[in-house]
Amino acid sequence: MDVLVVVNPSFIPQLVAYGIPEEKIKYIPNFVSASTFYPMSIDEKRALRKKHGIAPDAFVAIGVGQVQHRKGVLDFIEVAKQLPEMQFIWAGGFSFGKITAGYKELKEIYDHPPANVQFPGIVERVDMNTYYNIADVLFLPSFNELFPMAILEGMSSGLSVLLRDLELYEGILAGNYIEASDVAGFKAQLERMATDGVYLEVAKEGAKKGAAYYSEARLTGLWQEFYDGLLKG
Repeated sequence: MDVLVVVNPSFIPQLVAYGIPEEKIKYIPNFVSASTFYPMSIDEKRALRKKHGIAPDAFVAIGVGQVQHRKGVLDFIEVAKQLPEMQFIWAGGFSFGKITAGYKELKEIYDHPPANVQFPGIVERVDMNTYYNIADVLFLPSFNELFPMAILEGMSSGLSVLLRDLELYEGILAGNYIEASDVAGFKAQLERMATDGVYLEVAKEGAKKGAAYYSEARLTGLWQEFYDGLLKG
């Protein structure tokens, strides 16, 4: 190949270690469309909450992804247990079925979740914007990730974002999310966002900046420059 495009800058040193010249590697991240993921009106959000049996004044955290240990589902559930006054939704299911690591334990939780947790199962991508708009914060306690599209989707939908403090996020999302390292930290951050309106708005503004940085308009421009550069040699 003449050029290799990666969606995460953390891949670059690993590829260089394999002997690929760094000058052949170009970083252009993924993006989501603002016409697919966007903030709905207050009335629309209230209607969605009513449809899903969630109080209009509830503080809601949503997690997204396969139900597996790597995604931090057990920490998600533990935080929910410690915050019974809040509502939690995990959108995702068992894409690998019974071969999922820890399937029996996770399936028991999935079938019998705490009273303040909903598992709607695997949600079609076209319906995800409605779930994001039910929530106040995207809460992803994953232990290992590449560049989860759910983060960009949540940001584009107007959510604040709470993530585990992974090194991966530092280079691609710095300043655009709130972080914590364990159950106690996640609990503290959610409590602060639920009770401190200013703190929540600051978190949402950070996520909004992230959405703009990874917007379709900006990244289309990067691809245009990239292809123009190839044509010009």
